[in-house]
Amino acid sequence: MPKLNQQAMRQRREHIVDAAIRQFAKQGFGGSSVDAICAEAGISKGAFYTHFESKDAVMLELLARRGAVYDAIAASTLAEFEEMFFDLMLRGLSDVDSRLEVEAVTIGASNDAIKQALIANSERCERRLSEVIGELLADGKIEMVDAVTPVEAASMLYTYASGRLSLHVYETANKDREARRGLAITLAGLVRAPG
Repeated sequence: MPKLNQQAMRQRREHIVDAAIRQFAKQGFGGSSVDAICAEAGISKGAFYTHFESKDAVMLELLARRGAVYDAIAASTLAEFEEMFFDLMLRGLSDVDSRLEVEAVTIGASNDAIKQALIANSERCERRLSEVIGELLADGKIEMVDAVTPVEAASMLYTYASGRLSLHVYETANKDREARRGLAITLAGLVRAPG
């Protein structure tokens, strides 16, 4: 069989990740197997193992992708910050997304690589949120409430999003309105427009 070129290899890897996500949606991470992922992707186990050494490696890939998204966090106004945060962390949460995130936390209790990836993602997100809040503060676009620091505000916002994520593990209804209201209440306790 001829070797695949780099682009075909990237596409194959992406195809495997997409199939794994579909399989995780059906069976959860714990209920899925490499065989099931291969069947979902329509590939051999050899093709799977060319790209990933295990099912855990697929989870690490998903966590790495999630972490990379945090680097793009940016906002130039308080309203833009709120909308960006809502879009990134809360809009349209599904029970599948939530279950996979919660499963990752559970797996991380006994899998050091996944635990370290989760810790890195949390730190990466909170650090970037804190930086953006600090930039808005320095530019006079926001004021902190009750001497809350940008680091504290970032931590509270991340904690709020994590809590909402946990709520959606068993919820299948769209809760965007409630999530947006909760975000507004949380944000109002941390930062405000100047004046």
